[in-house]
Amino acid sequence: MHILLLNNGEDETLVRQLHDVVVSFNGMFTLDVYSERDVPSDVLERTEVVLCAALPPSLREQMPNLKLVQFWSAGVDGKLYPELFTNANGQDVMISTGSGIHAASCSEHVLAMMLSFARGIHLSVDAQRAAKWSRREQADKLFTLEGKTVGIVGAGQIGQAIARRCQAFGMRTVGTLRDPEKPTPHFDYVLSHLQYHDLILASDMIVLALPLTPHTRWLFGEEEIEILRPPTYVFNIGRGGLWDERHVLQAVKRGWIAGVGVDVFVDEPLPSDSPWWSAPNTIITPHTGGVNPDYWERFGALVMRQLTAIAEGRPCGNLVDRHLGY
Repeated sequence: MHILLLNNGEDETLVRQLHDVVVSFNGMFTLDVYSERDVPSDVLERTEVVLCAALPPSLREQMPNLKLVQFWSAGVDGKLYPELFTNANGQDVMISTGSGIHAASCSEHVLAMMLSFARGIHLSVDAQRAAKWSRREQADKLFTLEGKTVGIVGAGQIGQAIARRCQAFGMRTVGTLRDPEKPTPHFDYVLSHLQYHDLILASDMIVLALPLTPHTRWLFGEEEIEILRPPTYVFNIGRGGLWDERHVLQAVKRGWIAGVGVDVFVDEPLPSDSPWWSAPNTIITPHTGGVNPDYWERFGALVMRQLTAIAEGRPCGNLVDRHLGY
């Protein structure tokens, strides 16, 4: 089976990792490595598995034997199109995401933001730069995570990793899932997406950890802000399009939201003149929630599991539902 890695300058660790994975199957798979601009037509024609950040339609249409597209991102918003899922002969193509390889880093990222608000770390950093001993000013703003309720909108692999760490701090965990009857570890309660507002009403901290699809775009906006119970903190580790940035910014400026932790924006990089930079009680990180030094090793392990499933005739994991968009 022929595998194509579309490598547009990613870490060389990725190439070495995938080469070792392919070699371990003793000739069952072959690996070609090219950039998007340099792939020969004969390589495209024989490709059955493609590993990529995104697959341009111009390349997809030259892959009549494709069986699996493996993205290394967890989110696939903007990367899906109808022709991706089906070959010209009507054969279905499996589309898989890198879901799970970001779980540890994303969950620790959210906890870091929570702890910063709880213990005033961001305030202390500002005071340190001003050479100011700010104990008195901070005292009435500090709190503990223990005993608080966190509502995690999206109880997938990242959501579960966040819940696990929150429980370790003594927090009560509530999540939403398309199928709330599905076994979901580390949650005290799991609600359906239709009960989303019940989660908001019950939460001291809200985390958006969903993929961006037509169904989840602007999921959090003016209506949700109106029913927050003060003081509530809101964190977005998913995609900028999950919330209405304009209303969230207005709410944190007016104190309707106690604090915001945001790692993702609709426009990235965030423009230097964006009003977000000066927003009060806001922690901004530059889409680094998924960054970790073991990223490509984790992706290599995922590819190993996927190829093992193919070799054994089993379905691959992390498959995208073409109707749901994730």
